[in-house]
Amino acid sequence: MEILKSHLTFVLDNSRYYRELWYKVWKKGEDFPGLQRLPLTEQTGFWNANTPLDNTLLTGSHEHGVVFKSGGTTGAPKFSYFSVDDWRNFCKVFGNGMVRGGLSRGEKVANIFYGGQLYASLLFITKCLEEAGVGINYPIAGFAPTDEIIDALILFKIDTIAGVPTTIVNLFNHLKNVPKEKLNVKKILYGGEAMYQDQVDFIKGIIPHCHVQSIGIAGVDYGEMGWVSKDCKIGEFHCYDESTILEIIDDSGNVIDTPNIEGNLYITNLRRRLMPIIRYPVGDRGMWIDEPTTSNRRYRLLGRSEVGARVGPMTLYIQDIRRILEGFKDETGYINFQLIIDHVDKKDRCTLMIAVPLPKEIPAGLSDKITNAIYQERHMFPDLIKGDIVHPLIIEWTTSEGLATNKRTGKLIHLIDKRHQI
Repeated sequence: MEILKSHLTFVLDNSRYYRELWYKVWKKGEDFPGLQRLPLTEQTGFWNANTPLDNTLLTGSHEHGVVFKSGGTTGAPKFSYFSVDDWRNFCKVFGNGMVRGGLSRGEKVANIFYGGQLYASLLFITKCLEEAGVGINYPIAGFAPTDEIIDALILFKIDTIAGVPTTIVNLFNHLKNVPKEKLNVKKILYGGEAMYQDQVDFIKGIIPHCHVQSIGIAGVDYGEMGWVSKDCKIGEFHCYDESTILEIIDDSGNVIDTPNIEGNLYITNLRRRLMPIIRYPVGDRGMWIDEPTTSNRRYRLLGRSEVGARVGPMTLYIQDIRRILEGFKDETGYINFQLIIDHVDKKDRCTLMIAVPLPKEIPAGLSDKITNAIYQERHMFPDLIKGDIVHPLIIEWTTSEGLATNKRTGKLIHLIDKRHQI
């Protein structure tokens, strides 16, 4: 692929970080060895090179464009750099993906993503709608008072709500009290975190005809990664063949091309010039759905590469907790949850916060049933309690508003580790 060779040659010539990373397999003046012979980019080295001062990753000076904060809800802040052209290309490709996903002319979109404090999503979706050439953007923002958001939905007869799942679910907790004839909402476009079937069921329980789909997948560090067709199930995406190369790689470093085999996702962006993204680890696991020759090949996301809470010597997996709580949904009306880990009296303690519509009406004894189900799932937990190594699990019932979210992004924080404060 000529565009790949040309782009990587430019990166080799202009980025000291990549030049040093690739030195053993590709030096200036040598023939291009092919993408899969280049070493995988490693997160720590990448971000150590990509710093505000003495940056060795960028391919030139940053004289015009935009800077955003990356890195999610934990760890040291990281910054992503875009030239004007890189930013425009990113938003144009993603905007075209939204059109392929069903965004139509005249569609009114309530943009309740988050912005400010160097966070990208509100501005990103605004720019993507502009570049898409269809749709009307109402940049309300997720931190707007709920009454303001509802007033805008009614006043402008808005068709579509776009935002973080946690923000959307919290909004629907209030929309259930709004007369349905006042609302024109027909579609939900979620992004920034996964949405699960129980959340979709909750939304449809309030507006039954509402269509729920991902807005697409992207990150300010790695760029555009997936667009959604109406045939995609939750967690399934199409590749952007025009601008990226997505690889799924097993834990031994072997490239996976066969469908239905799980591995780690790595992405190469063919158009991002200032801050190159080459064989970059996205931090998610996934598997191919379609065969290798399929255009805009589909893949399925399978969750973050690190999905567990460490409690003493035990790992408590987020997916296991979610599955257990879904089994109690008929009894609880379970909406979402949060794990809080702290350290008391020299032992780790885990508190499971469970959001339900009416926490005061939870039957007596239900906390014990859920606790026992978790202990049965993770036999090590009660053994550690007997050994006085960790505290017993604590369950607290709350509403969606009682769960902590990232103040900058509005995303639900499934795991809060307070031990660093001790």
